[in-house]
Amino acid sequence: MYMREFSTLEPRITVFTPTFNRGRLLTRVYRSLQEQTIRQFEWLIVDDGSQDDTEEIVGQWMADSQFPILYVRQPNSGKHVAINRGTHLAKGELFVILDSDDWLLPPALERILFWWESIPCTERSSFAGVAGLYADPSGAIIGSALPRKFLDSNAIEVRTRWKLRGDKLEVYRTDVLRMFPFPEDLGKFVPEGLVWNRIAAAGYKMRYVNEVWAVADYQPDGLSAKSVYLRAQSPRAARLYYKEFTELTNVYIPVLRRIREYANFTRFSLHAQISPAQQWKEVRSKALWLIALPIGLAAFLRDLTMLRRNGQ
Repeated sequence: MYMREFSTLEPRITVFTPTFNRGRLLTRVYRSLQEQTIRQFEWLIVDDGSQDDTEEIVGQWMADSQFPILYVRQPNSGKHVAINRGTHLAKGELFVILDSDDWLLPPALERILFWWESIPCTERSSFAGVAGLYADPSGAIIGSALPRKFLDSNAIEVRTRWKLRGDKLEVYRTDVLRMFPFPEDLGKFVPEGLVWNRIAAAGYKMRYVNEVWAVADYQPDGLSAKSVYLRAQSPRAARLYYKEFTELTNVYIPVLRRIREYANFTRFSLHAQISPAQQWKEVRSKALWLIALPIGLAAFLRDLTMLRRNGQ
């Protein structure tokens, strides 16, 4: 663990970057942090076992950076393990997960603080954080914009009720993330949505803002591009994500959406070599699961064909 000493006040925000063999891309992240309009932040990098020159590159920045940089290495364990470690090391009240292929727009951190402080102090305990939009490198919004200037909702409702699509830059309270750690015994890939859904199901809201705060430049070798492969390699995490989502009782989820997610539960249960008979014992809604069963089986067989074709 390496950190240059700063005699400043505690940072308001921790910008957290998990990375694996992305030294060539981290320069864009660093430059975007240099251009921020405030300095009330730290940059926390958890290196998930990189074998490139990431450590040397970061060490050069730490020598003359105008903001605190904390660099930590861990054995290759997965992004979810890196997030857990990051939340325990973070000094900021708010925790921004900024992947190594993303970068922030210059006013992003200032706007994050503005919108967090726009929530009345008496209400903040019921909010887990704030969230803004991503754009792609051309400037086009990724997914869908909000129907209004801001929206107080949660990670489940924005998809089921408001039909928002695409990644959002979620900024969570660090103390909330510490209360909802990622499970570390389910493989190397755990969907972030598993934890975001648990936070929403616990009653926490998010303030979603119709502003672009960051640019996402999805890489061919990134997690987004390999999502099916990664879920198939860590099927216990995927099946848990879909089961928890479709069996939520305190939020509105359309019946067709529950059927779809039960199909995905079946799909990744089969990847985990868990039989339909065992799945039957686990599920809450037997009727919806039976409807979803053939869909899930078809998706599983399609996955096998695709994975074999790609030599995986």
